[in-house]
Amino acid sequence: MTNSKWSRLLATASVVAVFAAACGDDEKEPADTSAAITTAPPAEDVVEAAPTCTGTADGKLVIGELLPETGSLAFLGPPEFAGAQLAANDVNAAGGVLGADLELLGGDSGDTSTDTATQTVNGHIEAGADAVLGAASSGVSMTVIDAITGACKIHFSPANTSPDFTEYADDDLYFRTAPSDVLQGRVLSDLMHEEGNETAAIMALQDPYGEGLLKYTSEPFTAAGGEVLASITYDPNATTFDAEVDEVVAADADAIVIIGFAETSKILTTLFDKGVTADTKKIYLVDGNIGNALGEEFADPGVLSGIAGTLPAAETGEDFKARLLEVDPELIDFSYAPETYDAVIIMALAAEVAGSDDAAQVAAHINGVTRGGTVCTTYADCKALVADGTDIDYDGPSGPQSFGPAGEPTEASFMILRYGEGSNSIDDSLTVFKFAKI
Repeated sequence: MTNSKWSRLLATASVVAVFAAACGDDEKEPADTSAAITTAPPAEDVVEAAPTCTGTADGKLVIGELLPETGSLAFLGPPEFAGAQLAANDVNAAGGVLGADLELLGGDSGDTSTDTATQTVNGHIEAGADAVLGAASSGVSMTVIDAITGACKIHFSPANTSPDFTEYADDDLYFRTAPSDVLQGRVLSDLMHEEGNETAAIMALQDPYGEGLLKYTSEPFTAAGGEVLASITYDPNATTFDAEVDEVVAADADAIVIIGFAETSKILTTLFDKGVTADTKKIYLVDGNIGNALGEEFADPGVLSGIAGTLPAAETGEDFKARLLEVDPELIDFSYAPETYDAVIIMALAAEVAGSDDAAQVAAHINGVTRGGTVCTTYADCKALVADGTDIDYDGPSGPQSFGPAGEPTEASFMILRYGEGSNSIDDSLTVFKFAKI
C-alpha cells in the first residue's frame, strides 16, 4: 500500500531487540539472538485502510482460495488449505458472518510458470467472491494483484513476504499475515553471524520473493561486518543448476544460503555431488524451502543434518496442530497454516464490524481488528465483543499481528528450524523462536 508517512517513519525508526527462547528443553540457556529491527509507528499514527472503490454486497462473505495445489510451492498447499478450512469451520460453528455461513471457494495458484492463478482469480471474481486468499508465492500474487484489487475485491495472502507489497498501489485492498522479508533477512543475517560466519554465498530464485530476501539478507549481513562473496540469482524452472552451484563452490564462503522453492532439492543434490555438504559448510534455507517435505526428497538418511533455516511463524500449539490434523490427517508440515487461519478469521471479523460483505467496507476495518482494542483469541469470543460494540484486538495462532497502515504485521515471530542429527526431518527440540516488532 502506498503511504509516504509510513515510509518516513520506517526511515527514522529506532532499534529494538529480537527475543528468543529455546523450544522443547526448559533447561537450555536461551540463545543470544539480538538483531537490529526497526520499530513500528506509534499507535496514533496508524491509519485505517480506506479503499476508494465501492464493492458489492449480498449478505454472504465468500472467500476464493488461491493456494498451491500444484507448482513449486505445492508442499505449502496442504497446511494452508487445512488452515483455511479450519477457520471456516470455526466461523460457521459460531453462527457464521452476518448471519450466514462463510463460504470458501477452492482454487489452485500454480506457480509463475503457468497462468493457473489468473484463471483461478477470474473464476472467483465471476463467482462473486468478496476476497481472494493467497497466493503463497509473492511472484504469483504480483501477477494477479491488479486484477483482484481492480475488481474491488480484497487480496489477502497468508504467505507473501516480498517487501514490494508494502508500497504497492493496491487501493488499500491488499493485506498479509506474513511479515515482510525486511525482517526475515535480518533474522537470517543475525543467525549467520551468531554461528561464526564471516563470509556468505547466496543463491536466490529470480522473482520478487527471492530477489527481495537476497537484498534484505545481504544488507544487514554486510552492515554487521560480514562479506557476501557470491550473490547469484537463477531461473527456478531451469533443468540443471550446475553453473550457479559452481559459482557457489568457487566462492568458498563460510555460509551458503539457498533462497528458493521446490527446486532446492536439485540445487542441494548438485551441491552435495560437488563435495560440499552440511559437514563442510554451514548451509541455510528459508521459509520457501525448509521443512519435512524437502527432507522426503532425499533417500540418503541424514544428508540434511544440521542445515538450518528461517520461517516466519509463531509457536504452533499442539492443540492447534491436532485440530489441523482432523481436517487433513496427512499433514507433515504446518508452515503458514496459522497465518492462513488468521487471514480468514480477520476478514470474517472485519465483515462483522463493517456490517457488510462489501469488500471495500470490510477492508476498511481489517487493520483495526488486529490492534488497539480488547484482546480476544477466538472468532466466537471476538464476534460477541463486536456485537456488544467493543473495539477488538484479535490475536490468533500466528501471534499478535498488529497491522500497520500497509495492511501487514508490525509484530512477527520467527522459527529457526534445524534438521536433526542423522535425520532429514526437522528436530523440534532444536527449534528457536524469535519475536520482533517492526
